[in-house]
Amino acid sequence: MPARVPVKRLGFTLIELLVVIAIIAILIGLLLPAVQKVRDAAARMKCQNNLKQIGLAMHMYHDSYGYFPASFSKTPPQLQNNWGWLTNLLPYVEQAPLFANLNTTAGPFGANAYTTGTVPPVYVCPADPASTTVANPYFSGYARTNYLVSEQVSDGGSKYNLNVITDGLSNTIMAGERDGTTQVGGIWAGRDTTSVAGVIARPNWPLNTPYPHGTAVPTKTNDPTCTSYTWASKHTGNGVNFVFCDGSVHFLSASLGTDSAQQGCSHPLVANPKFPFILLYLGADGYPVDGNAF
Repeated sequence: MPARVPVKRLGFTLIELLVVIAIIAILIGLLLPAVQKVRDAAARMKCQNNLKQIGLAMHMYHDSYGYFPASFSKTPPQLQNNWGWLTNLLPYVEQAPLFANLNTTAGPFGANAYTTGTVPPVYVCPADPASTTVANPYFSGYARTNYLVSEQVSDGGSKYNLNVITDGLSNTIMAGERDGTTQVGGIWAGRDTTSVAGVIARPNWPLNTPYPHGTAVPTKTNDPTCTSYTWASKHTGNGVNFVFCDGSVHFLSASLGTDSAQQGCSHPLVANPKFPFILLYLGADGYPVDGNAF
């Protein structure tokens, strides 16, 4: 009787297959956080580059007119249907054709609705998962922005120039980020109500503590600028990117805090050496603080 030739098995046993699957799962578990960190870093860098372009555009506008663009085009309390600061920066961020298509005599809404629904990439931070257009039923379809200007350099109807920043350009915040997932408004074209929330920001509240949807923004009857938000972002590290008046960009930690005694509608803000965030916001308080220190 011929001897049996052992048959050579092909493939894995069940145990071997389970071991391979476990190894692959472990590798994926190790790689995914690293990939996510790379994505977060890339998004944060893109947002920083956007702020650099916005800071440069602010200075180019200043060179052309002798002052920074106003955060909104009309002087309070005449705030209805008026253009925002980012509209005037369009020609300086490679968006001249978009600016040319605007009917600037009609305001940002109504006749300009189609054009103001366009999303300039430089006005949107990829780290923010919110839609690039506003979902709010009152502003549905209008393109939003992730950036808020400081009231110290661009107030409503104002013509502030570099001379008002006596603490030094490198010591004063120009603009920073806003969180599109938790803050209402934020339309780059401007506003159509008496609220300027989503256009300018003040450090009345700590970083990364924006008003949630549906929350009334505290205000005074004679102080419409108090409807501004604080700055916020979706970056890891619990901080926010800012462009300073010298064009430099810094990531400031939310741990800087602010003066709880001045939260809400305190106006104007009072300098307090214990709170560097407020000092970085105020451009002429006599307490110059270097943004590089944070």
